[in-house]
Amino acid sequence: MTSRRKDSIKNGEKGRKSLPLRQILWGVLTVFSLFVMLVAIRLAVGKKTGNELFTAGGHPYESATLDSFLAGGKEMVLFAKESNNGALKPDNVENKDDGTGAKQEGSKQGITESGNKESENSESGTTGSGDVNPEGSGQEDANLEVVPSDEGEGEEEPDADTPVVALTFDDGPFTKVTNRIMDVLLEYEAGATFFVVGSRLEMYSDTLKRLYENGFEVASHTWSHKNLNKLTEKQITKEITRTLDGLKKYIPVENVLLRPPYGSADETVRGLAKTALINWSLDSEDWKSRDAEKIIEHVLDTVQDGDIILMHDLYECTAEAVEYLVPELIERGYRPVSVSELFRIKDIPLEEGILYRKPGDHY
Repeated sequence: MTSRRKDSIKNGEKGRKSLPLRQILWGVLTVFSLFVMLVAIRLAVGKKTGNELFTAGGHPYESATLDSFLAGGKEMVLFAKESNNGALKPDNVENKDDGTGAKQEGSKQGITESGNKESENSESGTTGSGDVNPEGSGQEDANLEVVPSDEGEGEEEPDADTPVVALTFDDGPFTKVTNRIMDVLLEYEAGATFFVVGSRLEMYSDTLKRLYENGFEVASHTWSHKNLNKLTEKQITKEITRTLDGLKKYIPVENVLLRPPYGSADETVRGLAKTALINWSLDSEDWKSRDAEKIIEHVLDTVQDGDIILMHDLYECTAEAVEYLVPELIERGYRPVSVSELFRIKDIPLEEGILYRKPGDHY
């Protein structure tokens, strides 16, 4: 065999040996490209799904921004807090100093100076839905006494020995869930207070009107669910007055109760509230369990006369739990009422600038 032929054979063998390597590289690149495309499609579909939760590490909200949901009116579980790294986390999950010098117990009922919802990082007091700069004129009622809705008027007050509890629902309105809860309350002639978020009022105005027209107490949970302790005085005022103005656009209210997001309201917040502030004494933990049976068990095992029960009209599991809880509480001798009615029954006036956990327990 000639030298030239040997060289040719060697070169051919080298060419044949390098071919599988190129194929492997192209195959890896193809698989990687397909993987990236699938991930992108999955994320795009997930963000457009109306009632689907985004989860990461067992917690909701991780792959979306709070402001975009609030501004866009997505039908999703909307409310969360920002951790230091920018990820959104649900309420009631950490123990931190709330700015009043007291520690909280996360989801426990040992509420101190800030209730038992936790704080969030806030860069501003507004959402991305457009700024409305409240100037204070026409937004504060000259009579700063709390003026609740007419829920409960004309009804016979229960006997002094009858145990009563206030049912409260945060973060709505959300038509599918709020209406389901409302139907149960109407069926059993039970009262409740709905602490609504101002940025949701336009999208769910019909549900808001139905709440008011059926005699349920409507109250404020601020405009964008930010931790008021972390805002400037101007931002705090905007969160409160903008929500009140939004309510007045759809229902005839003058002044309403305020539940500060995460239960956090330091001395500055309380001084700017211009109304009574309401926390809770019994956390149903619906935000945590997302399970109707666990919500029912926890409430019934814990409830006491005079409790203010925290729930959220965002979760279908909460509506399911309410469908059982309301008749069961009545069967056990409790009367479910609104916050204002609870304080009337207990003969305790609601005072401006005071943060109440329940009648007789405030700071």
